[in-house]
Amino acid sequence: MHGEQRGSPAIGVTLSRESCERLALGGEGRARVVGRAGRMVLLETGEGRGAALPWDRDLVLCGDVRSFPLADLLSLVHTAGKSGFLLFRFEREEKAVYFSRGEVVFAESSLASDRLGASLLRAGLLDHAQLERAEHRYQPTTRFGKVVVELGLLTPRELWQGVKAQVEEIVRSLFSYTGGWIHFWEGEIEPDNVVRLSLPTGRLIDEGLARRDELLRFIAHLEDPGIRIRRGPTRRLLASDNERAILDALDEEQPFAGLCHRAGLDPRTTARTLQLMKLTGQVDVFRAEPDSGVIATADDDVVRETVQGHAKLIFELVAPLVALDGASAVGARLDEVVAESARSGRRLLSDLRFGPAAALDPSLLEHRALRLTGDRVRAVEEALGEIVVYLEFELRNHPRIPDCTAFLEAIQPLRAMLAR
Repeated sequence: MHGEQRGSPAIGVTLSRESCERLALGGEGRARVVGRAGRMVLLETGEGRGAALPWDRDLVLCGDVRSFPLADLLSLVHTAGKSGFLLFRFEREEKAVYFSRGEVVFAESSLASDRLGASLLRAGLLDHAQLERAEHRYQPTTRFGKVVVELGLLTPRELWQGVKAQVEEIVRSLFSYTGGWIHFWEGEIEPDNVVRLSLPTGRLIDEGLARRDELLRFIAHLEDPGIRIRRGPTRRLLASDNERAILDALDEEQPFAGLCHRAGLDPRTTARTLQLMKLTGQVDVFRAEPDSGVIATADDDVVRETVQGHAKLIFELVAPLVALDGASAVGARLDEVVAESARSGRRLLSDLRFGPAAALDPSLLEHRALRLTGDRVRAVEEALGEIVVYLEFELRNHPRIPDCTAFLEAIQPLRAMLAR
């Protein structure tokens, strides 16, 4: 029990389904204790499909990447000559790096863009047709690398170089994240893989920072108002979820902000996926003619959709407040919020009023939003999103509303639509 108090969960203990349900953990009703520190307990739920966590090793480091950059954390492991297992998680993305005496020996990822096939394509070891052929032959019970060699597409030596390139890419990709959590378990841990490399961590950190800057430059290029994205001439048979989301969003050519919104992906993920899709011919990134009316219409549709979604959510959030306090009182409070936000630079809200009916006119908002310059979708999301945040705050703290949790959960689908 590691000296902990009686009745506390020990490392490696699996919680019962009943306990998982009571704690609202999800994870298919499974959870296991993988770390303890005083009053803090770290659980692994059944949601993960990544690397197995080494619960029999000591969890010695946890960190929020927003405060502790990954470059600093990996440098610490490298400089101290530590052996162990580093797990990085951001939303549903998961990457793991294995260290031996401070050097990288293996890495794996849950992302389709980090798979061996995609890496071999980027490295120029396979072309698109060869990748399609190997993916068609591949079965989950076999190793993709073995399939590639059996088909005669690569020699074992070339595959070895490809696996090294894949591991290096996964490590380098970590530095493009500005959020997420890392956990480090200390001790020699063999990866669940026959490959064990020895890669210089210091070099990978330097290259990762350079790759991060390269991705940021690509994102800046994509965010150029004149840049548009459209479907390319090819389509992969085994496209990833992110690739399919982007292709589904490209029913007509899109600006980068509109594509992110329609695909429901953050800019970093969209940009990384587009890099691979450009290479495979699935998308075309180009500069539009200044007077292209089709492109402007596509962008306008995204702006209208963003306004309508926020207006609908605001209407639902206002309704219970109006029922309790009356439309006039609620409208007056919201007018103060809008005026203050407009003074801080939200041009969409300038001289806008809820009025005695405590309601916004969506058509007026659309008209205003379409006349904005720059990233109009982002401007709408920031301006109307601020009103949404205020309304949720008022609902949570209203003296005549004991608990608004059920109400907020009921309108969660509306909020989820805004993130798509």
